[in-house]
Amino acid sequence: MRAFVAAWPDAATRDALVRLQQSLAPRLAPARPMQPRNLHLTLAFIGEIDSSTAAIIAAAVEAAEPGTVPLGWKIDRTGCFERARVVWAGAAATPSLAAASAQVRGCLDRLAVGYDHKPFVPHVTLYRDARRFEAAGPIDEPIDWHTELVALFAATRDPDGPCYRRVVPGADQDRGLP
Repeated sequence: MRAFVAAWPDAATRDALVRLQQSLAPRLAPARPMQPRNLHLTLAFIGEIDSSTAAIIAAAVEAAEPGTVPLGWKIDRTGCFERARVVWAGAAATPSLAAASAQVRGCLDRLAVGYDHKPFVPHVTLYRDARRFEAAGPIDEPIDWHTELVALFAATRDPDGPCYRRVVPGADQDRGLP
């Protein structure tokens, strides 16, 4: 399974991100919007792991409780990673957000789990496969980010398309993610 540790937004934050996403649509060349249920803030991208490794990581992340660190963050701009063709919403990392990412990455280091060591750039992917995006810059109404939980997630599919599901410690991941 393809896995990552993420801060998951609460419903109000998700709704605000969806409104922002919709407001950007007319200013985008064809692009694929992220489904609202998949909007998240990645703290560490891991990549392919097996279900037994996922269970160990999920338990360690839960025990580390990075979600107990106040993740105060205000999303105040949009941008584009041109090479990846990703349109995002984000802002500079706050000290608490940087600490949460460092805590997660430290947990992965202790477990000797490989992950993407690129510098943490806090952002929420809004669109993929964007060929052109000319609306990068400050947003009119900054979004207060509120985290529902921090956990290990894995990419999967269901009848509605790609989706990210929480990996629950102790759950039988081979039977499908809860």
